[in-house]
Amino acid sequence: MINGFAFKNMLLAAARHLDQQKDKINALNVFPVPDGDTGTNMSLTLSAATKELEQFGNGEIRRLASLLTRGSLMGARGNSGVILSQFFRGFSDGLAHVQEEITGEDLAHALATACQTTYRAVMKPVEGTMLTVARVAAEHAAQAAAQGAGALEVLQAALDGARQALADTPNILPVLKQAGVVDAGGQGLVCLFEGFLMGLTAAPEELEELLAEMAAPPAVEAVPQVEQEVSVNKYCTEFIILGSGIDPHQVRGELESKGDSLLVVSDGDVVKVHIHTDHPGQVLEFCGALGELTEIAIDNMRLQNQEFASHEESHHLDYSVGNNVIDFPVNSGQSEPKPIGIVAVVSGDGLAEIFKSLGVDCIVTGGQTMNPSTEELVRAIDSVNAEQVIILPNNKNVIFSAQQAKELAEKPVGVVPTRSVPQGIAALMYFVAEDSLEDNLAAMEEGMREVKTGEITYAVRSTVAGDLHIEERDIIGLAEGKIAVVGATPASVAQDLLRKMVDEDSSVISIYYGADLDEAAAQELTELISAEFPECEVEVYAGGQPLYYYIVSVE
Repeated sequence: MINGFAFKNMLLAAARHLDQQKDKINALNVFPVPDGDTGTNMSLTLSAATKELEQFGNGEIRRLASLLTRGSLMGARGNSGVILSQFFRGFSDGLAHVQEEITGEDLAHALATACQTTYRAVMKPVEGTMLTVARVAAEHAAQAAAQGAGALEVLQAALDGARQALADTPNILPVLKQAGVVDAGGQGLVCLFEGFLMGLTAAPEELEELLAEMAAPPAVEAVPQVEQEVSVNKYCTEFIILGSGIDPHQVRGELESKGDSLLVVSDGDVVKVHIHTDHPGQVLEFCGALGELTEIAIDNMRLQNQEFASHEESHHLDYSVGNNVIDFPVNSGQSEPKPIGIVAVVSGDGLAEIFKSLGVDCIVTGGQTMNPSTEELVRAIDSVNAEQVIILPNNKNVIFSAQQAKELAEKPVGVVPTRSVPQGIAALMYFVAEDSLEDNLAAMEEGMREVKTGEITYAVRSTVAGDLHIEERDIIGLAEGKIAVVGATPASVAQDLLRKMVDEDSSVISIYYGADLDEAAAQELTELISAEFPECEVEVYAGGQPLYYYIVSVE
């Protein structure tokens, strides 16, 4: 049997073992892009859960299990971390009746409940993943318990089943076999079961060494900083034009010379405009002749950024893992809450500035390899002085955490399932402050689908993707998340990628250059793209994002 002391040790040992193995798990990335973070997400999720346990003695099992649930739910990061948190939620529910000791039957029941809860949490369960590993482990545990095995033997049976299922994942998912790897999340679960056994079977001196202080969390990119000096185009100007027959191309053409960060979105008789300019009066005069102006907002970004810098310095914000929430004082200091606020997950100083200028109240720094935790998203929601909140995940691996934060938040929350930065920007252009949460969610989700996203990065290993033979460090281009182009330079890959993305309906190409490139390189690419696609307007922005040389969008 497993008492409270042993149960706590087994969880702490699993956290330590998973932390030690996270790089090995990260390397099991199906796609050769530099965003393998499954091991890191699972490790940080379990570490957050065990921190809750460390504050509690070796008491009754169900109390420890309850703390495990809360800690893992709040600490969950990325899809793998959220799935792991649901595994622990079910595991804890299965132990809710246990007070002093866990029997083999109790453990088998807990693993079965964990499996059921995990499958229910995933909208479209896919076999050949960590779900399969959890299910087979639970089946082996149940067989052992039915034969009268004790808790330790049941756990060993679960580990044997997990290893067997993991080895079989490439036979279930062809993409794993093609990449020559097993499922990363499944490998994480195997490490979890290995850690459980270590915590129960290690000699005292081995256990003490195993439970030594956890390694420091990985360093993360410095927070996106808003530029503190705005010498030109310092007025962020936003408004809506109401009228019939307004040509958005005419609006863009007229306003291009009046500023930068220009965004023009048309939806029938409604045109939304965003521009940074030194001449907001001229902008409004021209657009006012086209129709009725409403929702007019003009903000002095120089003053806003000075206030932001002062706020940051006075609060000594720490942007390490676990404290990635940035709220903008211009929004959070209101005495009366606004009807709807917006939280966005963004990585890169330029992108943070763009999202701020489009009305985002709170940014959680994160994205590829830096998935924010559920707790960070909940804190971001709480920090917004609004009755309701909309979350823009802007990354496919953050959507699950955002949905979990929605369930845990104390105020109504909606999630627009944006999978990329361009989708997030497109969604914001359809936000109307006076509309209801439901109407905004519908409009923003529809709006995000009007943009196509491309990303240019590098390959972290050699592989084959369809007909493409990719060598480590090759430059690769992804269209809507799928590898479409491989080449030698970011610029050439960007051109090839856009040739696949642009069609006869395309009118606007936006280019966001990353932290590893300078403005000169981006402008050179912009000139090449403009020459090749003269029918499209080409806009370039300093994104400052890590890992991705360029993010491009086509509307």
